[in-house]
Amino acid sequence: MTRVGIEALYVYSPNIYVDNAELAVARGKDPKHFTEGVGIKAFSIPPPNEDQASMAATAAYRLMERHSISPKDIFRVDTPTESGLDGSRALVSDVVGMLEQVYGKGSLSHILGYEQKFACVSGLERYLDTGAWFAANWNTRKYALILATDVAKYNLKSSEEPTQGAAAAAILMGGDGKLLQIRPGAIGSALRNEKSDFKKPGGRTVAMVDGALSYASYLSEMKEAWLNFQSSAREQGLMRHKPDQSMLDFIERAVYHNPHKKMVISAYASLLIHEWRGLPRWKQVEEEIGPEPSREGMDDLAYYMSDGYRDYRRKFMKSSHFTKDFETRIGSSLIAPELVGNSYSVSVFVGLDSLFENDSEDLTRKNVVLCGYGSGSHAIIQENLIPDGYKEVAKKLELMRILNARRKVSIEEYEKIHNGQINPNDWDVKGETRFLLRSVGEKETPSEGDRQYTLGN
Repeated sequence: MTRVGIEALYVYSPNIYVDNAELAVARGKDPKHFTEGVGIKAFSIPPPNEDQASMAATAAYRLMERHSISPKDIFRVDTPTESGLDGSRALVSDVVGMLEQVYGKGSLSHILGYEQKFACVSGLERYLDTGAWFAANWNTRKYALILATDVAKYNLKSSEEPTQGAAAAAILMGGDGKLLQIRPGAIGSALRNEKSDFKKPGGRTVAMVDGALSYASYLSEMKEAWLNFQSSAREQGLMRHKPDQSMLDFIERAVYHNPHKKMVISAYASLLIHEWRGLPRWKQVEEEIGPEPSREGMDDLAYYMSDGYRDYRRKFMKSSHFTKDFETRIGSSLIAPELVGNSYSVSVFVGLDSLFENDSEDLTRKNVVLCGYGSGSHAIIQENLIPDGYKEVAKKLELMRILNARRKVSIEEYEKIHNGQINPNDWDVKGETRFLLRSVGEKETPSEGDRQYTLGN
C-alpha cells in the first residue's frame, strides 16, 4: 500500500473566544440550549487584527518551525476556504507574502498556489487531490502544504449565532504519511444540486441558511456517500462483512465535518439506523424504542425533516445501543470542536487533531474515516490508516493548549468585533507570535482591499 498522506498537522485558532452559556443568557435563552442543545461550549472569533489569511499563515509558520520544514522542500500551497477575502486574488497570495517576511523574498516563488471553494468540504477535497498528486509522482519536491482556513460568521441574535467559529489548519502532505496514510480507493462521494440550504450570494460574508433543509441535506448526503464508500470497498476487496454485520463494524474511528455536535450525533444516528435496520441487533433496538415511523411517499430530505423521524432519531440517540458505539468511534474527535465552534473547511481537521490529542487508546494501525460535507451539496467518506510511529508526530500537536490559553471576551466586546467597530491597530491584546493584519486599503482608492500584514504578537 502506498504511504501517501499527512506528515504533520498544526491547527490554529484565535486567542479570544465567546462563552456560549453567557451568550445564551444575553439572548434570553437557557444556557443549556446552546452548550448542550447545539453542542458548542465556546467559539473562537478572530480579533480585529486577524483574518482568514493571517490565520493560515500563522498555522503554516508554526508547522514549518516545529517540524523544521524549509520552503525549498514545498512544491504546492493550497488554501481551501469558503470565506475568501477577494473575488479574484487567491488567498494563497497573501499567505505567501507573509511567509516570505520570515523566510526571505522569493523563497516561495517556485510554488503552485490554489484557492478552492466548495463550502465546507474543500479542505478534504484538497487532501485527496494532493494525495493523488503524490501517488502519481507529479510533486517535484518533498512536500505540499494545504492551508484550510475559515471564519464562520452569522448575524447577531440569529438562530445560527451560537454556531460561529474560526480556525486554520496547516496540513503537510508527503510520500510517507507519518501521521495519517490514505487508503487508495476507499472513498465514497455524493453530490447533489441543492440551492437553498446554505449560500453567500453577491459577495456576502454572512451566510443565508435554511436550517431545516441544511440539516436534512447533511444527513442525506452523508448517507449517500457512505453507501458509495461501501460499494467501492466491496468491489476492491478492502472490506468484507457477514450477513449479520454492518460495514461500520470494521470502522474503528470516524471524524465528521462538525457544524456543531448535535448535527454530528444526528448524522451518525441516521447512518446507524440505516445500517442496522434488517440486522439481528435491530430487534433489540426496537424492543427499547419501538419501530421506525413510515416514510411512505417521502424522499430522504422530506423524511429526515419529518417530525416523526426526528422524534424517533432522538429516542435512538438516547439509547444504550447508540451511545456506546458513538463514544468509541467518534467521541474523542468532538472535544476540540466543542471549544472552537464551526470552522467550515477546517472542521474535519480540527476533529482529526482532537482525535490524536484526546483519544485514550493507542491508535496505531487503526483505521479512521474522514467524513467531509459541503453545502450545495457534496459529501465525501474516505478511509485512512494511522501508522506505526504516529505518536512522535502527534506529540507536537498543541490545539488543546491553544484553546485552554485563550481569553474570554465580554458579549459587548464580541458584538463590537462582530460589527467591525474596532480598528486593527487599536487592538493591543498581546499573545503568542502570529501574523497580524495592520491595515486594509480604503474603498474608492487604488489600494482598495489591499491588506498589509506583519509578524508580531
